[in-house]
Amino acid sequence: MRVSVHGDTPESPALTVLEQAVLHEVVQAAGDASASLEAQVASAEVASRTSSGVGFVTRLKLTGGAAAVPSALQLPVVKGSHPSIPGGAEFMVELKDGQLHTVEAFCFSGMWPDNDEQFTLTIAP
Repeated sequence: MRVSVHGDTPESPALTVLEQAVLHEVVQAAGDASASLEAQVASAEVASRTSSGVGFVTRLKLTGGAAAVPSALQLPVVKGSHPSIPGGAEFMVELKDGQLHTVEAFCFSGMWPDNDEQFTLTIAP
């Protein structure tokens, strides 16, 4: 990876399985905005990804012309459980000008696991 002031530029612009799963959970809970968000996810690529040791921040870029959603739309928080993280994790998806912009993740205790494919995700109540 190359380092930039905005994070690490990945070798591949593809979303990870975990990033895709988090976005899928958010889209499913978005009500009337689900179709527009699904179209945005379909065109989403990774602009940068920064690991903090206790989570990550992935900045997205959209390559298609998917419609924006209302800027005031509140996206749900996604909770994650993982066998290596006793306190669980939290995932937040941020919009900018009605477009998907950032996926942020952090764990409440310990360090981020090497294998993030063991997460179970749910929408926070």
